[in-house]
Amino acid sequence: MRTILNSIIVASCGLVMAGSAFAASLTPPLQPGERLADNQTLRYWLLDAIKTKDPQKNESVEGSNVIRQLFEGLYNQDSQGALVPGVAISHDVSDDRLTYTFHLRPEARWSNGEPVTAQDFVYAWRRLVDPALASVYAWYEALMNVKNAQKIIDGKAPPSELGVRAVDAHTFEVTLNSPVPYFVKMTANASTFPVPQSVVEKYGDEWTKLGHL
Repeated sequence: MRTILNSIIVASCGLVMAGSAFAASLTPPLQPGERLADNQTLRYWLLDAIKTKDPQKNESVEGSNVIRQLFEGLYNQDSQGALVPGVAISHDVSDDRLTYTFHLRPEARWSNGEPVTAQDFVYAWRRLVDPALASVYAWYEALMNVKNAQKIIDGKAPPSELGVRAVDAHTFEVTLNSPVPYFVKMTANASTFPVPQSVVEKYGDEWTKLGHL
């Protein structure tokens, strides 16, 4: 399935996050005597409803489906809807249930070979609630109860005060206003997926176009 997804992604826009655990989670077990075809390429037609491949700008189900093939969040869902590791291989929760520390896979890479880092998550999560972006999904991060998310959406605090930080390149920390028992499950939403900060800053609104990553 990883080969299939990579073929889809490369054909779409080249923004694949290599080594996708999400792709592996969708692979059904082979039955005795069953053999996969040598060619694992899947091609399919997309309607023109896909307005953007930007995780923080998307507002449609169709767009979300494509983004879930191009990017990978902290956690994802398998074919049964159960949580499976994505870029995060594990996480710790503080005793007061307010701080989540996600440990990222060091081998995770963007399609240009650059590593996917905790800072890419910090940048994406701040970007989602930044009024300057005007994301229609900004409310989702407030629903996650990330510290100061609603204040930032309302223009009462800068994005830099969002309760997220990169402890190091592969450790992403999130602080909540109050405990949310299903918080980790919410990280499977495409709006929370990381974006490559260096590429976005270089190309602006054009960053998702073929060849920029």
